Amino acid sequence: MGILSQTTQIVLLLIASLNLPKPDQTWPLDTASPVQLRQKGGSVSEAAGVHKQCLVLKGKSLLEVKDSAAVPNSQKPFTLTVWFNPYNLNRGQQMIASKNRYALNEREWGVMIDRDQKLRLYVHQDGWKTAHADAKLKPGHWHQVGVVIGADKAELWLNGKLMGTVELTRPIPQTKAPLTFGGVDDNGRIRQTFQGALDDVRLFHRALKSLDMEALYTPVEAMQPIPGYAKPFSLWDKAQNLPLATEIPTLEDVTFRVIKKWDKQADGYTFLHGVGLGWHKGKLYASIGHNKGAENTVTEEAQYRVSDDHGRTWSELRVIDEGGDENLAVSHGVFLSHAGKLWAFQGAYYDKMKNIHTRAYSLDENTGEWIKHGIVVENGFWPMNQPVRMDNGNWVMPGISAGPYSNESVFPAAVAISHGDDFTKWDYVEIPTGEGIERMWGESAIFADGAHIFNIARYGGEASALLAESQDYGRTWTPSRISNLPMATSKPAAGTLSNGQHFLICTTANNNGGKRTPLTIAVTAPGENVFRKVFVIRRSRHLEKPGESADNLSLSYPCAIEYAGHLYVGYSNNGGRRGNLNSAEMAIIPLAGLQVKE
Repeated sequence: MGILSQTTQIVLLLIASLNLPKPDQTWPLDTASPVQLRQKGGSVSEAAGVHKQCLVLKGKSLLEVKDSAAVPNSQKPFTLTVWFNPYNLNRGQQMIASKNRYALNEREWGVMIDRDQKLRLYVHQDGWKTAHADAKLKPGHWHQVGVVIGADKAELWLNGKLMGTVELTRPIPQTKAPLTFGGVDDNGRIRQTFQGALDDVRLFHRALKSLDMEALYTPVEAMQPIPGYAKPFSLWDKAQNLPLATEIPTLEDVTFRVIKKWDKQADGYTFLHGVGLGWHKGKLYASIGHNKGAENTVTEEAQYRVSDDHGRTWSELRVIDEGGDENLAVSHGVFLSHAGKLWAFQGAYYDKMKNIHTRAYSLDENTGEWIKHGIVVENGFWPMNQPVRMDNGNWVMPGISAGPYSNESVFPAAVAISHGDDFTKWDYVEIPTGEGIERMWGESAIFADGAHIFNIARYGGEASALLAESQDYGRTWTPSRISNLPMATSKPAAGTLSNGQHFLICTTANNNGGKRTPLTIAVTAPGENVFRKVFVIRRSRHLEKPGESADNLSLSYPCAIEYAGHLYVGYSNNGGRRGNLNSAEMAIIPLAGLQVKE
């Protein structure tokens, strides 16, 4: 009986294949300059596809169907099929086809590779309702997705098989949102972009039957070579599962301190960011960028406080530099204590983020005044973590080559290399960006393994850490490339503990997107260069402990310095407020709690 039914099914499929349903509209995606579509967010290229050519999207662009506000009519039955070939599944949400503009409250439907790497259909029913496919997607392989919208249900199909359904209790909204492939144009902001190839889109103005959907699919054996820019480099040990944020263990015996509470009503300051920490002659110094006006304007000041008791109490706010020159702003930076002298290296700029550079200062402990040594690094360099002494006797200071902020530009990671212990002379070295990196705000951190220096940078395109490496003490670098380590789009802190473990502080968790919470620390085993364990330093809710607490806040821009068996971690906490209206806070972590067995 089983053989007969199987044979019958094969015969029915053969009959159906001879009379395949004819689409009402098609987009072959054979050429990079299709008449029916417009490219947004970046260029696309051509490659061999399922049917003749296909289009390759690098994860920065999308294809919009022209004059498609009513194509399809989401309130009537329709079927859409798309061939897709994903290159990298670990990129957050990657839209394959969509009819949404979230910023304008135009939400209809979308089918995407979701954060958990599953194919998922979203339909709007007074809120999103979803259906997903449990089948694993394979990078480099062709898959066919089908969306069938009927009168009372929506169906998700993958490779000729029904994966799930959503009950429709009301018609899907019909808006002016265009039909897009490979991403969403959210009223000018390109979001949820797909990295891979798309081919042969077909639209039917009716809900196809199961036999039709099965007949439309024919397996494709040919694979596509995955380009280098889509292959993540290893920063995380592939043998270890990276947990979800809720599953990451929280460090015990951590002490918390408040360096500067956000209190505009009392002191008039709004912007606060970029904590820098330095130990000098038994005292803890903490610096911040502070502004009574808006962020990155000329009223920014470099300020600091000093503690004699490990951060329990702090001095009054003091000034490193408040500018003074016409249109000059001096902002947050880093400390370095060496040879009995405390140095400060501060990011500075003119007007609103023009001519960004780094200025050096040394503390006259007799007078309490900071001696100005002027500009020591140009080319847009803004230091992001304190200098690290290398085995060749020079120091390397990680940062960014920045300019007036743009969401669509590349601001690469960079380092400055000292002339030995002369901290008034530094060589600027820009780190190249890899292929496919078309949007980046490269605030960076480093750790060193002899001449081998690792640079970990913030990526603007997605919530992944970028990795670049140098084998010659920072003089030349591989391009910054996407790694396999998720990381919030925020400044990281990194370094090496006295026990030989490297660490990375930011927000690192599986399926967490760009959220800047919880604040985490990832560590290697001693002598290794890939991270294998991650801990939570603190979560958003922090009741009965020092520091601001809320259901969802940003814990960001960390810095870290080791002292007396503990790692001191400074960070910004926006208290749930929008923007960088931050308090400056600190966590003190016993090194024993960070140990990982080799």
